[in-house]
Amino acid sequence: MNRKEVYENLDIERDYQDIKVQTRRVEQNDVPDTDKSVAEWVNYMEYHLGVAKNMISQLNTSGALGEIRKVTALGVRTMEIHGCPKRIMPEKD
Repeated sequence: MNRKEVYENLDIERDYQDIKVQTRRVEQNDVPDTDKSVAEWVNYMEYHLGVAKNMISQLNTSGALGEIRKVTALGVRTMEIHGCPKRIMPEKD
């Protein structure tokens, strides 16, 4: 799988997350994403990394990769809200 395909799948995951969040927000009167701190997003990501670790221990690589997709998309959402510092690339010799 190449980078473009990975990014396409992450974009689909973000769309899925947006749909799920809107449904949950209506059903549970949930706090808007924009009101959640970076620390809260990190907690969500840590939870799903824990699930991925558990799946690895059960030799469920496919399930673990699904959780990593979720974690990565949660990171994207975090940066959509709070910003994404640019990586400064070192100059090549």
